[in-house]
Amino acid sequence: MKKTRILALVLALLLTASLAACAASTKSAESVSNSASYDGSYGYDASAPEAPAAMQEKSTLTTADYKQEMEEIYPETEESYPEENGSTEETTAQDAELDSLADKMIYSADLSIQTTEYDAAVAALEKAVKDFGGFVERANTYGDIRRNDDGTSQVVNRYADYTVRIPASRFSEFLTQADGFGNVLSCNRYAENVTSQYTDYEARLSSLRTQEERLLSMLEKSDDVDSLIALEERLADVRYETESIERNLRNLDRQIAYSTVSVGLQEVEIYTPTKPVQRTFGEKMHDALSEGWSSFVRSLQYFLIDLTYSLPGLILFVLIVAAAIFVILRIRRRVKAKRAAKKAAAEAAKQPPEQPDEKN
Repeated sequence: MKKTRILALVLALLLTASLAACAASTKSAESVSNSASYDGSYGYDASAPEAPAAMQEKSTLTTADYKQEMEEIYPETEESYPEENGSTEETTAQDAELDSLADKMIYSADLSIQTTEYDAAVAALEKAVKDFGGFVERANTYGDIRRNDDGTSQVVNRYADYTVRIPASRFSEFLTQADGFGNVLSCNRYAENVTSQYTDYEARLSSLRTQEERLLSMLEKSDDVDSLIALEERLADVRYETESIERNLRNLDRQIAYSTVSVGLQEVEIYTPTKPVQRTFGEKMHDALSEGWSSFVRSLQYFLIDLTYSLPGLILFVLIVAAAIFVILRIRRRVKAKRAAKKAAAEAAKQPPEQPDEKN
């Protein structure tokens, strides 16, 4: 009986072990089958129900096809990120537009220059303007007349006031050449941003041209006389405003293209120091006395020269005044003599006649 139970227990254990081995082999086979299916494609079980056509088409995509489809949906090309590489046409156009807006600047400068060689400095200035591709817009010269001891005269203390136009691209370079004209006392530079004004003019001009086109189109279609007259009047106003804005734009273009430089060129005998010079008290006193004496001598010379030039007229004036005084005195003497005679006659008439002496 015992043996029978032991035998039954052994058989049960063997049966359980065999069943466990069969289950393990089945799971391993399923795992291997699933791995093979994912290595090839996104397949489906043939025994399963047939999927819709769209699902079938998508399920047959390979990994490479999937990547290509995702790139089409979410392209990561250079065009998608222009700000990172800056090489697209749109970015280039925007940069060009910004550059054109930043270029609407008007530059100008004022120069004050002293020179001891006035004629040479004027010639050098005009030559430099021509060499830099500019032109002289305005030029005025002034001076004082000095009469020399030999009777001749000359123009001294000359001053030239120039307004020149220099290409904006060479504006700074021209200013650096100012030392070649003489002693530069001051150089003031200015810059005016007219971008906003220029942009407003362009916008208004574009709007006016659109209005002009519409008005012309309406004129072609209109048959009413009153409407034609009103349209023509409005068209004339639009064209007048267009011409005015175009003129302003041309003026701005000229000012932007050619910078304005005002040059004051003064003739001097001694340059004014542009840097402070340390001098002793004795040197200052000597310079003051020297300048004071020179100024007094020049003033005295000018006075004597002017007096000599005016001497003929002065002599004539003195003679006329003396003759007038002489005539006036003669007339006054005659008047006094007549008055005295009349007074004496009146007094004589008032006195009684003398009585004859009775003794006689």
